[in-house]
Amino acid sequence: MENFIVSIRCITPVLLTMCLGILIRACARFPEELYGQLSTLCFRFLLPFQLFYNIYSAKMEGAFSPKLLLFLEAGVLIWFLVNYAFFCGVVPDRRTRGAYIQNSFRSNIAVVGVSLAQTMMGGGPGVAAMSIATAVLVPTYNVLAVITLESCRGGKARPDETVKQILKNPLIRACLLGVVCLGLGIRLPQPVDQAVKNIGSAGSVMTLVALGASLRLEGARKNIRRIIFCNVHRLVLTPLVMLTAACLMGFRGDALAVILICAGTPTATTSYPMALACDSDHELTAQAVVTTSLFFCLSMLLWIFALKQMGLM
Repeated sequence: MENFIVSIRCITPVLLTMCLGILIRACARFPEELYGQLSTLCFRFLLPFQLFYNIYSAKMEGAFSPKLLLFLEAGVLIWFLVNYAFFCGVVPDRRTRGAYIQNSFRSNIAVVGVSLAQTMMGGGPGVAAMSIATAVLVPTYNVLAVITLESCRGGKARPDETVKQILKNPLIRACLLGVVCLGLGIRLPQPVDQAVKNIGSAGSVMTLVALGASLRLEGARKNIRRIIFCNVHRLVLTPLVMLTAACLMGFRGDALAVILICAGTPTATTSYPMALACDSDHELTAQAVVTTSLFFCLSMLLWIFALKQMGLM
């Protein structure tokens, strides 16, 4: 019973913050474009402060785990290749195939992951490790998404454009700056340090509010079977495979929590605009983003409870 209560405490802050966004959209008469602008504000300005501060304020010896980062990177690449081969063999429609493949490997760690890590691990090295994992995996997600969507529409990925997109990503820049400051021992003046911390805290809250406010379920009925498949794949199968491999390799505690967050969070919200731009099945992608964002709180609750019951986390 104690483990179940701890699991609920981990998930409840994230769920309630997302619910606030849903409530704001339902009750307030704001222009529709405001919600998209709010998401952009969080992604480009607020969330980078949070990621920078999580890394900058960590202890050097606890923030970096080469074994963990290597496992996450290898896990994503291998899981991508397995799913790419599988869906190419069983899904004849290229547009739908691209949506399935994106859903299989691309999790929303930038928006949901760090906030969830803070509630699960309470700050410190575990959250810093999550922030560094975000810096490593987000470029990987972007590259694999470009390869997936271009190949599924018969095009050819352009490495130079992909590299430019990665270097322009504010989250990557913030994480790299945090790593430099941490590695060189650079400390900000106390008033600046506090301001960065406050802005980062605002980013943690506002990104979840924006995510909740952006959730829409139009047209889901006609795709119900495919949506269920996407949810089971994203929230059950992927974390099951990754956690099994992680446990066999001896990961425990905060490291296993980071792996759970990377594997078990919803489909990345950035999957939708990329699917739209690359003529993929953007409707299915949008529905996967929305439904996995709604149901991941329940799935994550159960995963946390199960791992704590087994004494692994």
